[in-house]
Amino acid sequence: MADFLNIGLTGLMASQAKLNVASHNIANADTPGYSRQSAVQTTQPSQYMGYGYVGQGARVVDVERAYDQFLHKQLLQSQSQASYYQNYSDLVAPIDNLIADPDAGLSSAMSQFFDAVQEVANNPSNIAARQTMLSQSEVLVNRFQLLSGQLDEIDASVEQNIALAAQDITQYGQQIARLNQEISRALGVGNGASPNDLLDQRDQALAELAKRVNVQAVVDDKGMMTVFIGNGQALVQGTQSATIATRPDPAQPSRTQVTYQIGNGAALALPESQLNGGELGALLAFRREALEPVQDQLGFLATALAAKFNQVHASGYGLDGSTGKPYFSGIDLAQPVVSAGSQGSTVSVSFATNVKLSALRPDTYTISNDNGTLSVTRQSDGARFNDLTQPIDGLDFSGVTLQTGETAVIAPYRDAASSIGVAITDPRQIAAAQDDPTGVVALGSGPADNRNALTLAAIQTEKFLYDDGAGQATATLQTAYARTVSSLGAKASEVKNGASSSQALYEQIQAQRDSHAGVNLDEEAANLVRYQQAYLAASKVMQMAQKLFDSVLAIAG
Repeated sequence: MADFLNIGLTGLMASQAKLNVASHNIANADTPGYSRQSAVQTTQPSQYMGYGYVGQGARVVDVERAYDQFLHKQLLQSQSQASYYQNYSDLVAPIDNLIADPDAGLSSAMSQFFDAVQEVANNPSNIAARQTMLSQSEVLVNRFQLLSGQLDEIDASVEQNIALAAQDITQYGQQIARLNQEISRALGVGNGASPNDLLDQRDQALAELAKRVNVQAVVDDKGMMTVFIGNGQALVQGTQSATIATRPDPAQPSRTQVTYQIGNGAALALPESQLNGGELGALLAFRREALEPVQDQLGFLATALAAKFNQVHASGYGLDGSTGKPYFSGIDLAQPVVSAGSQGSTVSVSFATNVKLSALRPDTYTISNDNGTLSVTRQSDGARFNDLTQPIDGLDFSGVTLQTGETAVIAPYRDAASSIGVAITDPRQIAAAQDDPTGVVALGSGPADNRNALTLAAIQTEKFLYDDGAGQATATLQTAYARTVSSLGAKASEVKNGASSSQALYEQIQAQRDSHAGVNLDEEAANLVRYQQAYLAASKVMQMAQKLFDSVLAIAG
């Protein structure tokens, strides 16, 4: 009789446990990262009764969560990639729209400026035409400065967001380390039973981390998770987590570099190439592949325009007989580009003597001293130059000295677009004439002399940029700007397509994960009815056992 009662009791307790698990599933159906749980039921050890083994009821031996390690790994990778492309796309789209805008971009301002130059060539003695040229010059330099300022604002925002992303990575690493400790403690208290809710919380923290940077995770036989970022740097080891932070790059103080510190060790700079995926990877890649090149190209155009126009303008004469005057200010190829090395050295790089503008390239250069050997690396294509006795892209690096192990970054055009101005304020000083119109009147000279103005106007269609390697220039100012627009547009289209395809892949894997581990409310509702019926049936067994027991007592009485 006692066995009969005990069998009913075990069934009652098993059904109650399964009702609790189903209720827990329903309550957490909308909890991010929650995995469906199920009670694992088995039979109690049976008892031999002489005529055979008789069952002693049921028992719940575990509560397990629906978890697929391979599917979870795929989900992390796709989530990191989707976050990378979406963040990159969101960052590059505004710059693409800004540079390519036919009204707000640079193309229309340059066209209007050269139209005004042509008008002066048509009417060199007309003061109104000259004043219009000065006005359009101001419009052009203001456009350069406006675009540069907007890019600088985006730049500052990127630097701030890099610091915030590094802070988030540190916080999620600390959270995973804390959960490692709690999971380890729970495994000990529960004699190895899985603390499913804590495991879900840790996986969710790892998923949030994957949105910031690409991660790899390994769980050992003790349930401790080790998390790696970058090129194998351990963000989390057991209950210890590293600190990811930012600091100014010693070789380029205006730029933030990401650092890694574990325990009491020194903070080490992480190479950008090792930090891929997620929001942080997108920020670094956007800065390196899109923002800085556009800043360099915009400054390069300002430099090329000013240098070429000043060269021609200085050779002519104004109505007042002035000559040798530059037209644009703020840009002078005779002045060196000065920077600081990572160990405090002063680095000065000059433009080569009598440099051809076609030899210049809109780029940034890293100078390194490796064991006493100086080399220059071009950022855009990674080309490395070891012979510094010859100009590189029109720049003279021969006088550079660095300490062993020191690096320096030279961005010769980075700030040029914000520096360009108009040097001429008097319209009479616009050098439209080839000869002094106030001197002895020679053939073609005088106030109607427009020969220098025609040469200035011809700059618009002259190919004097981008040497093809054989000494032949291949691009005008407009085609050079078109290259900038085209390359940026191609990058924007590339990451937009990447965002669309990676998001679709992520949603597909997420759907597979939800199908495997998500909570289906209809299924759980059906389980509640089934477990309730089992609970009632077990209680009936106990009622019957009680009645039989009472009957035996009545007979015995």
